[in-house]
Amino acid sequence: MKRIVRNLPNATYHSGSEISHSGIVQLLRSPEHYLQYKNGTVEPTPAMEFGSAFHNFILEPEVFAKEFTLAPKFDKRTKEGKELGAKWDENNAKKSPLTGEQMDTLAAMRMSVFNHEGAAKLLREGEAETSLFWTEEYTGLPCRIRPDWMFSRGLADLKSCITAGRDGFSKAVASLGYDVQAAFYIDGMKAVTGKTVNFYFIAVEKSAPFSTACYMASQEMVKVGRAKYRGALELLKWCQDNNSYPGYQPGGQIETIDLPRWAANFDLED
Repeated sequence: MKRIVRNLPNATYHSGSEISHSGIVQLLRSPEHYLQYKNGTVEPTPAMEFGSAFHNFILEPEVFAKEFTLAPKFDKRTKEGKELGAKWDENNAKKSPLTGEQMDTLAAMRMSVFNHEGAAKLLREGEAETSLFWTEEYTGLPCRIRPDWMFSRGLADLKSCITAGRDGFSKAVASLGYDVQAAFYIDGMKAVTGKTVNFYFIAVEKSAPFSTACYMASQEMVKVGRAKYRGALELLKWCQDNNSYPGYQPGGQIETIDLPRWAANFDLED
């Protein structure tokens, strides 16, 4: 069933049974990894938690204020410091603490985003974290997406990264499944709204000078990502039908392994 849901709590969205981009990325590793992901046994990393803070700080400052807070420093070597620290922890139990250094980094990243003419233009009008649901036509599987930013001309996704340069970020696209995300989101938007849109990345470096770069996913990238996610959905359908979620080697076979091409790229002497 096609639907658009606004103001859906993040936890509610992620607790849904529909397949998401993150689930597809796990499927592309193996069905075993996907099953672990769905069972909720994958703990968020510090990088993931900082990424959430970054998204909220840029796109949903009111949500950021409710979910994150600056953690003061207490000298817990003293009795008074321990008591003040315990009281602060109790009063802020529902919020994620951020250090002063992290807050400074977020502020610098935000300034970089809005000082970038292209990024500022993309974020000038639109809505954050809108949830879209549909049934994928080839497999009949229920799917969902939650674009960081949805606007009249497309979808934009904020990415905190080590390098926002074209070459470095393109490697991140390939290794982290951003091509799959672009295709899945474009097709989800088409399925729910009937609109064909572009997908944009707003890449922001996590260290000084916190450079920002904007990229639009190419048609070739989307084509490759589409082939990947459709293959993953077909695999998931098979897993569900057979109640089997195998790992890397479904038959328990022993394989021969080689060096990666980059490591084997030198001349061997006779």
